[in-house]
Amino acid sequence: MAKGISLQLEVNVLQQGGRMIRFKDDTRIGLPESFETKNVKNSSYKLNSIEIPLLINYTFKIKPLWKPSIYAGASYSYTYNVNETYQKTGNLLPGEDIIATVSGSQNATNLFNASRLNLIVGANLKLPLTSKFLLLIDMRYLNGATSARDKYSYMEKAGFGTDIRTNSFLTKLGIIMPLSGLK
Repeated sequence: MAKGISLQLEVNVLQQGGRMIRFKDDTRIGLPESFETKNVKNSSYKLNSIEIPLLINYTFKIKPLWKPSIYAGASYSYTYNVNETYQKTGNLLPGEDIIATVSGSQNATNLFNASRLNLIVGANLKLPLTSKFLLLIDMRYLNGATSARDKYSYMEKAGFGTDIRTNSFLTKLGIIMPLSGLK
């Protein structure tokens, strides 16, 4: 490859998340009003994934030992677990003014796509710590090219909704050490 250009392959453990709200009203389809058929649910989700980025990296030389880089590429993410933490609020007794809120958590992996693709742009700086070790400061933006969840509707109504994508700003701090010469 041309001087300063390289390919970079990584394997990362990635955790992303966000919040969603849902208004459930099954009385519209004829079910009797109860806490389970009519409520508001506010959820936080954590998606745990294995991510494999492939990046094209260009390294500059500002000082002999300083090595800043910019890069772009794509990644494949496999989501192996999604945890939902929620609060659900509704009328406990229909016709009465008794509002209740319950909290809980559950596995929500089945609500999200297991595989997705991302686009990545970023930059990093490698600074010398010792003659063999470098300090890595890395910042990147990850843009979901495919959806993490298809056709999400806050009303749970067929025909309404939008695809949800994972977009994240990531920072890394690390140590780079040579593999050769280690015994």
